[in-house]
Amino acid sequence: MGYWRATATGEGAHFALKGAAPAGDGMMEVIDKADMTEAPAPPKRMRCGRPPADRAGEVEERILDAAHKVFLERGFEGASIDLIAETARSGKPTIYARFPNKEALFEATLTRSIRQRYARVKAHTLSGTTIEERLFDIAVAVLDEILTEDYVGIVRVAVGETRRIPDLVRNVIQMAREHSGQIVAQMLADVTGCDAFADLPQTQADRYALAARYFLDLVLLPPLMRALSGENVQDLRGEAETRVRHKVAFFLAACRHGGIV
Repeated sequence: MGYWRATATGEGAHFALKGAAPAGDGMMEVIDKADMTEAPAPPKRMRCGRPPADRAGEVEERILDAAHKVFLERGFEGASIDLIAETARSGKPTIYARFPNKEALFEATLTRSIRQRYARVKAHTLSGTTIEERLFDIAVAVLDEILTEDYVGIVRVAVGETRRIPDLVRNVIQMAREHSGQIVAQMLADVTGCDAFADLPQTQADRYALAARYFLDLVLLPPLMRALSGENVQDLRGEAETRVRHKVAFFLAACRHGGIV
């Protein structure tokens, strides 16, 4: 008794006859079934390139979140774009399309952290009925944002890179001073009017800017420097209120008697 051997060639099938052939209708049925067999569909191609415009900001925020985490955990030298891309669930080309190198990404990470914190300070609703109480509330609002393990940690990373990338660190610190000064100057203006700073020899706007700089240097700089040098952040926060009350009283006395010019 003969048999049929089928071998696939191209899109259909080729049948080689050995021995007796089946009836014509049977042969056609076999061929019809072979012709009806569908070839596997080609794999779908993944979309590449930039995300839609409405998602671009979301992608950048995810990259900066990942960069902040990696820089904080690994330091500047230990962080890599590969690791940041993996943490962000993003491709390296996506990161490099926004930040040309690791230094630019680090600067953007620091700048965002500073601006976010002082935006929350600016949005803070002040409490208190006297100038002293409201200045105290401003100081506490600032310290609540700055005296944190997260912020102290990322600033410590930046300070540690001063010799490697001095211009970047200097620019970020200058931006932080200017940005914080502008926000606190406006808050001081809202709280005090010109009365507390009337003896300062500058214009009204300059009085607030100068007063804000003295205020921040007095209430923020000492605990921040102590935190950067390794003192426990929670201990510093615990003693902040008592120290702030004394510094606010000193600040107001100095302003009212011309002692800060």
